[in-house]
Amino acid sequence: MPSLTYLDFSLNSLRYSEFPEFISKCLNLTFLDLSGNFFTGQIPEVVFTNLRKLEFLNLNNNKFQGPLPTSFPKLKHLHLAQNKFGGAIPEDIGLISGLQRINFVSNFLEGPIPSSIVQLRELKYLALSYNSLNSSIPSELGLCTNLTYLALASNHLEGPIPSSIGQLRELQYLDLHMNSLDSSIPSELGLCPNLTYLDLTSNHLEGKIPPSIGQLRELWYLDLSNNSLNSSIPSELGFCTSLTYLTLASNKLNGDLPLSLSNLNNLTDLSLFDNWFTGPLLPSLLSNWTKVVSLQLQHNSFSGNIPPEIGLLTSLNVLYLNDNKFSASIPSDIGRLSDLRSLDLSRNQLSGSLPLTQWKLRYIQSLNLSNNNLSGPDPTGIAFPFLQNFDFSNNNFTRPLCGDATGLTRACNSKKNNDKVIIGVLVPVCGLSFIAASIARILMFHKKTKCALKKINSAQNFENFESMILQEEVKFTFGE
Repeated sequence: MPSLTYLDFSLNSLRYSEFPEFISKCLNLTFLDLSGNFFTGQIPEVVFTNLRKLEFLNLNNNKFQGPLPTSFPKLKHLHLAQNKFGGAIPEDIGLISGLQRINFVSNFLEGPIPSSIVQLRELKYLALSYNSLNSSIPSELGLCTNLTYLALASNHLEGPIPSSIGQLRELQYLDLHMNSLDSSIPSELGLCPNLTYLDLTSNHLEGKIPPSIGQLRELWYLDLSNNSLNSSIPSELGFCTSLTYLTLASNKLNGDLPLSLSNLNNLTDLSLFDNWFTGPLLPSLLSNWTKVVSLQLQHNSFSGNIPPEIGLLTSLNVLYLNDNKFSASIPSDIGRLSDLRSLDLSRNQLSGSLPLTQWKLRYIQSLNLSNNNLSGPDPTGIAFPFLQNFDFSNNNFTRPLCGDATGLTRACNSKKNNDKVIIGVLVPVCGLSFIAASIARILMFHKKTKCALKKINSAQNFENFESMILQEEVKFTFGE
């Protein structure tokens, strides 16, 4: 088929141990898609030589191996993700001047990001995640000013995030998570006004969150977790009113939560756990976070009471406030969170009774209230239909005795007094039972012995005493 220009075999179950030879003879091909099959082996050199008109090449989701095929002078789209290609990214990739999209995700590529890639001024999409690239991010990447998507996650990249990234004014998606990037977050990120997705988690970043991040008004996803950031949250973050997912967890962030965060009324996921935050949880914050599904503030030093406004977060599935310094009683308004699946208030200083019978937590599956100063009746027997895991230990709950026993006073709310009552009842009962059992055994043995001797004394049909003993069914020896 010498005139063939478009060939698509994607998403089938084709199995080839080598690249199909006939394709290399389709000299006029401009579009080739073999993705989602079971091709293996290397790409032969003749394919590079013959398919000089190819503009679109998609080999995603196969098992191709060997060096990357990049010698197609007119390529615009190059998709080789989820294969077994290895070695370095060829330096001559910069010669394919018309390239717009590069996807090498999930291969075995190593070495540096080639500097020639900055020559690709038409490049809009660059995805190199999940490989073993081990260079720094080239600062010249800022010259690819048409980039809208940049994903370099899960490699071994090191060094700083180049400030030249602020030149990428069209950038919408930036994912650099799971690398070894250090230094601080460049303030120039605030110059990317179209950024909607920013993930810098699990690096070695330190210093402060730059206030310029408040200029990213289109940002809906921000993850800076698992770094060493050690500032307070800048109040300017409250200007990012499009945020729906915000996690700053596992850093060294400190101070109070700024009141400006109440502007983030589109939040659905908020994770600030494992930091050094202090101060109260302001009611005005909670009252505006009505769309939040997951709120995780555990492992901090928040103090004061849990505001009743928590009951306004009616979409909550997960609420973790454990390992803080919250005090006073648990607000009954928590019982209004009818969609709650998991609640953890453990390891605080909460006190007072627990109105579980008034809570309408119809879907609750995990409930942890341990290590507080809660009092009142033991809530262990409370009926929640889907409850699978619960922990009420290390509080001051009491378990009433069954019925009203004459002469006994009801135990007070102390665990120590409960133990005394239990010991005081069990010890006499066990002692009396042991004595009664011993007496019964002695009486039974005496009765059997007396009966046997009576039969022996009245025996007249046996020649002697020994014959009687031998025929009598007794449970004692001749000596006895």
